[in-house]
Amino acid sequence: MPPRRGRAPATGKPAFFNAQELERFVVQRGFDAVVAQRLWRVVIRALRDGGGESDDEVWERASKYCIDGRQKLPKVAVELASQNFRLFSSKLAHVAESKDTQTTKLVIELRDGHRVESVAMRHKSRTTVCVSSQIGCAMGCQFCATGTMNLIGDLDTSEILEQVALITRHECARSRPAPRNVVFMGMGEPLANYQSVSAAVTSLCDPFHFALRKKGVTVSTVGVAPALKKLTREHPEVRVALSLHAPSQELRARIVPAAKQWPLHELIEALDDHLNSVSRHSGSHDGLMVEYVLLKGVNDRREDADELIALLRGKPVMLNLIPYNPNVTATLHGFEAPSIESCRAFGKIVIEGALHRKL
Repeated sequence: MPPRRGRAPATGKPAFFNAQELERFVVQRGFDAVVAQRLWRVVIRALRDGGGESDDEVWERASKYCIDGRQKLPKVAVELASQNFRLFSSKLAHVAESKDTQTTKLVIELRDGHRVESVAMRHKSRTTVCVSSQIGCAMGCQFCATGTMNLIGDLDTSEILEQVALITRHECARSRPAPRNVVFMGMGEPLANYQSVSAAVTSLCDPFHFALRKKGVTVSTVGVAPALKKLTREHPEVRVALSLHAPSQELRARIVPAAKQWPLHELIEALDDHLNSVSRHSGSHDGLMVEYVLLKGVNDRREDADELIALLRGKPVMLNLIPYNPNVTATLHGFEAPSIESCRAFGKIVIEGALHRKL
């Protein structure tokens, strides 16, 4: 597991959701390596079956699953895991549910006291979890409040997976469905923490771990082109969401500083490779969402819409138009939210230009 920048090494019992550490432990105790996979399976089953709010309750329920014999898992293996691993190194610090009960924001306190945010978003047929991959962010997008924090440190793989597991426990303990989709759209730039994020994606899609569909996992990026190419090679069916926010290199470099390092033409080339990969491996043409925050007088003009159409025409993308939500960056950079009428007019132009969009 990669070291976390700006953070002290973890101490105490290792985290359960560290696949390599768990497998090493079970082998050292004389079990076959497959026992580690079965431990994951019973723990996640316990979480999804409403295993309770405490770690002890989850372990107890997981232990009961060994009795029926179907898991082919010795009960002593669960007992040893519960004694030698922390089920969660993180904890829920605050939970805020929206008035319509469709969204719950969860503040998660990590083992060293730093906090990140995760969100559970409920739809008619599914629940999606939005997870963070870093504490703060180094990308410095001019309109993003997280970008003003700078980067404090990376999350390791277990801390990313614990967000999904904590929300699974929170939802299922309230008789709600377990999450089916995960999006890396919380704090941080996922592809700047590639090793941890890639390992988390592997566990999320592993049939012995979280067993999510590959197309149910989406990694958002501001455009770290080399890492995007690597993601395409290693996870060809995982979906990508591009934080584009501008239709030209000149404008994008002004509001998205990372564009100076990874110019737009290089990014579009990496996106084309990704779209081709998704189509080739899954036969699907819905492999990319493009996020575009509308800033009044900056990137919401008619000429911006026309350039955006020219940039994306012919590509199987969904354009997500997001009206700017004023935050601390409004004072720092003078940004303003566009009117609803302006947002609708922009959306109408891109639809007429044959782009799919949602607002």
